[in-house]
Amino acid sequence: MTIRPVTSATLVSNLNQLNFEGKKKKNPNASQLTHHTHLKLAVPLAAAMTMAPLNVLDSKNVYKNDLDIKKNNIEYVDNINSRTDNDGVVIGSKNFVSKKYGPYRVDLVSTDGNDGTFEKVVMVSKNELIGKLTKNEVKNLVTYNYQVISNDGSEGSSFQLKDVFVDSGLDMNVTPFVYNQKDIVDYIEKLVDSPKNNGAIKRLNYNRTIRPSDNANLQNVGGEDIMKNAPSYKYPSGKLVNTSNVEDDGKITGILRFYSCDENDDNVEYVTYQKNGYPELKLLYLYESTHTFEPYSEEPKSLTMYIMGLVDGNHKKYYVEDPGLVLGIADLMQENPGFMDNALFPFSKDIKYLLTPKGAISPIAED
Repeated sequence: MTIRPVTSATLVSNLNQLNFEGKKKKNPNASQLTHHTHLKLAVPLAAAMTMAPLNVLDSKNVYKNDLDIKKNNIEYVDNINSRTDNDGVVIGSKNFVSKKYGPYRVDLVSTDGNDGTFEKVVMVSKNELIGKLTKNEVKNLVTYNYQVISNDGSEGSSFQLKDVFVDSGLDMNVTPFVYNQKDIVDYIEKLVDSPKNNGAIKRLNYNRTIRPSDNANLQNVGGEDIMKNAPSYKYPSGKLVNTSNVEDDGKITGILRFYSCDENDDNVEYVTYQKNGYPELKLLYLYESTHTFEPYSEEPKSLTMYIMGLVDGNHKKYYVEDPGLVLGIADLMQENPGFMDNALFPFSKDIKYLLTPKGAISPIAED
C-alpha cells in the first residue's frame, strides 16, 4: 500500500486521532514552561515522510533573564526604623501572599551597625497552630538548569527552575522550606544582586543532565550514545512492505521500515527506525508525556515532551526525545488508519517529580 503524505496536522488532531491512552489530567496550578513546540509542528510531510525534527526544545526562560526590575532599587514597604530583629535593626520590609503558605513579610536586617547594608533576610509569618509570629532566615536563591540527553546522545529539551531556600528553623539536616512563586523569586533575586547585600543571601547554580527512561520517566544523569553499537532488530518472518524517509531540510536523516508478518500487507506488525549511522531498531512506543516539577509547590512547572521507545536485537530498550519524528509518525497513523495499529503503541503520560536541594529529580509514584 502507499502511505499518503500528510498535508497538515496539529498537535490536538494528532493526539485525538491517535487516541493516546488516558485523558490528560489538567492541573490548574501547573504552568507551561516557555516552549512552543505545539505551535511549530503543524508541518507538511512530503513523499512518505518529510519533516524537520526539532532536536532542541529550548525552555530555559521559565524566568526571563531580563526581568523588568531595577536590581539595585530595593522596594521598601513600611517605615520601620523603630522595629528591631533579635540580631539587628530591620532596615527594609516587603509584604507577600504565598499561594501555599499564606501572607508573610520579608525583613532586611542589618546586624553590623551600618543601616546601608543588610546581613540577614528573614521571612516573618504567623504560625496558626501556636498563634505567634515565626521567623525563618532566607539562605539561597537556587537556579537549576536541566538538559535532556537521549540514549543516542542527542540533546533535547532544556529548561530552568528557580527556588528560594529558607531555613526551616529546625535541625540543619531538615530539608529547608522552598518558595518558587515568581514574585517571591523576582524580589529575592533583586536582593541577591543589590549592593546592599552584605553576604546575607547568595546565588547557587546547579547544571544537571537528565534522560528519558522506561515509561517516559525522566531519570538523573543524561544519556550517553548507547545506540550507536546496538545490535539491529531482526524479525525472521517479517516481510518488508514499505519504507519512508525521514528528512530534515531536504536531507535524509533516517528511514522508517514497515514489516508484515502475515499475508495481509495492508497492515504491519512491526515498524523499525534507523537513524543515519545507527542500527535498525524496532520502534515500539510513542509517548506524549507531561512532566510536572515540584507539584506541591506554590507554582508547579510543567513541560510536554515527545519520546519514542526503541528495542534492539537483544530486546534492550532505548528512549529518544524527538518531537518532529514522533508527531510525524502520528501524522502517518492518522492518514493511514489501521496500518500500524498492531505495531505501535501511543501513550499519554503525566509524571510528577520532587527535587532534592541540589536538583536531583525523583518521580512520584501515584496510584
